[in-house]
Amino acid sequence: MRPVSKQSGRRTVIAALVASVVALLSVPAALAAGSATLYPNGVAGTRANTEWRTSTYGGGAVFRRTLLHAYATAGEYLLMGSTAIGVGAADVMVWDPGLVAGTVGLESVPTTTSYSCAAQRSTSGVAAQGKIVSRGEELAGPDTVPSSVPNGYTPCYYQVPSTGIYSIAMIGPSGPSSDADGGVAADVGLASASDFNASQLTSVAGWDVTVRDSLADATTTRPGRLYTFTLALFTGGNGRPADLINYVVTPDGYRYKVDDHGMDPNGWIQYANRLGFLDPDGKTPLYHDAVAVNSGHPAQLTSIQGGVIFARPEFPMFFEPPAPAALTALGIPLAPTAPQVSSLTFRGIKRPAVASPQSGGSFSFTSSVTGVYQIVISHDGVNFDPTNPQNRVLRGSAVAGPQKVAWDGKDNSGAYLPIKSAAYPYRVGIHGGEYHLPFVDVENNIQGGPSITLLNPPNGVCPALNGGCSGAFYDDRGYSTTTGQTVGTAGTVLCGLNPPTVAFSDPVLGYDTTSNQRAFGTPVGGNANVPCLGNFGDTKGLDLWTYYAAAPVNGELTVGDQPAPAGSPLSSSDSPSAAAPPATLSTPQTGTALAGPFAGGAVLTILGMGLAAVTGRRRTAIQAPRTPTSVTRPGR
Repeated sequence: MRPVSKQSGRRTVIAALVASVVALLSVPAALAAGSATLYPNGVAGTRANTEWRTSTYGGGAVFRRTLLHAYATAGEYLLMGSTAIGVGAADVMVWDPGLVAGTVGLESVPTTTSYSCAAQRSTSGVAAQGKIVSRGEELAGPDTVPSSVPNGYTPCYYQVPSTGIYSIAMIGPSGPSSDADGGVAADVGLASASDFNASQLTSVAGWDVTVRDSLADATTTRPGRLYTFTLALFTGGNGRPADLINYVVTPDGYRYKVDDHGMDPNGWIQYANRLGFLDPDGKTPLYHDAVAVNSGHPAQLTSIQGGVIFARPEFPMFFEPPAPAALTALGIPLAPTAPQVSSLTFRGIKRPAVASPQSGGSFSFTSSVTGVYQIVISHDGVNFDPTNPQNRVLRGSAVAGPQKVAWDGKDNSGAYLPIKSAAYPYRVGIHGGEYHLPFVDVENNIQGGPSITLLNPPNGVCPALNGGCSGAFYDDRGYSTTTGQTVGTAGTVLCGLNPPTVAFSDPVLGYDTTSNQRAFGTPVGGNANVPCLGNFGDTKGLDLWTYYAAAPVNGELTVGDQPAPAGSPLSSSDSPSAAAPPATLSTPQTGTALAGPFAGGAVLTILGMGLAAVTGRRRTAIQAPRTPTSVTRPGR
């Protein structure tokens, strides 16, 4: 392997012209991956520095650091550099496959590295090695040996010994063990001395990780190999909007393009997962925002109201459209599968299709994919809003195959569904490609970002949402948790200055994320770091989610029969009776009303009346349910 020459950064005018012609004719457009892809030529907004710090968000749920990963095959090269290299304790550290382990977001990173850019610089004696010293070098990417990339920087390089996923850390001048705020010039053009000197501290303004087959040939660049699970970023102030773009891929193969679209935070993290935030039980998706308690470090949500929990990062976020080889290495299919529900039944304590008063029952169905299920029981057969207090929504994770979901007989307010002569219709669906984008401590968002666009819908058909492939959901209202703790005022927008004008998206059809419907905050300021005193996104984790859902499967149940004896459990041995393959509905046209109970499609009817009667001398009356003595999950 040829070493880097001390003269590699010097070119004659003729050599530069020749190299330019060669580059135009034969070199791919993308020769760099990292800050150059986050801030390409012509990007709007300002620059946020990437961070590596020791503190966490969410009470120890996610480190405030950006740990990068790159897929490479044996013999390929990782070419790396940053604007901090050569200053203080700055470094680019690499760990071979399998050495970085543990829960995503809280990975255990060994103190001994497989490779160090600082160590290689010490050995080579090349002062320019690994240093990105201008915007031109950032955009041009790494040079070759001998030099052939006009304006390319002289890279640190690591020839990987085996095929796999390598972990990489960009360390600022303060080294890997600091938690100090870095100095940020916030200029996309890298025109400030602060972009290159020791004031970066725990942050790095510009950086690059490029995968190539050869040190000598820039045409062997392998784009789409670099990703992270968490982006920790710092602008150093407000009034500095960010327009970052990344590409998220779910484990079932759905690919999303995400544009921050002018979000205006100070310091923040964003990541991708399947559940967003969790109720205090640690497993039920919240589908609301997390709000800090005014203690500890509210800006990093060290303590969260209502006992809400951060679901940890799960999905890779690529800096370019992901390469098929990288997805295959991660075990992600190259094409998604549309979700389907079949073999749907409901069984009460005593018999199929009938729930005894105050007893509930269980839903059984088969899911064709791993995803998030949603069951909505409608109080009137017209309104299927999952947030309506009179309806009941049940959600959770499902793996492909048979499912059994228990229901306690209550609606979202915690009251038992009453006996009535008519049946209660319900809908069951599976969300394929469910993706949550928690963005944490983002004070302002006057353009309404981020926008999310599904790039590969099954069979080329976008979901039937407002915005189609750019449709998603949010709910910025107060709520109650599974333990009955209230966050804000249920049904009313959460506290904070200058909240969104529209407090929640249509619960069924979502909203168009390319619009400014969720705009909040002001052009500058709003960073109080105290709950409710700053602009709306300050000291909150805001959730934004989307999914691909096939038309739901429908059924009916009745509430009747005698109440179950006190303490009667749902028997796990109660197997649901066989049902004919369920029919499906076309997607409704509004989120709150249909032309009829099941307008637009056929109905799977599961019959069973069995109303219990109390007989007296003069009349027969329907037995009313007992007044509940406890309330669970009110206001959801």
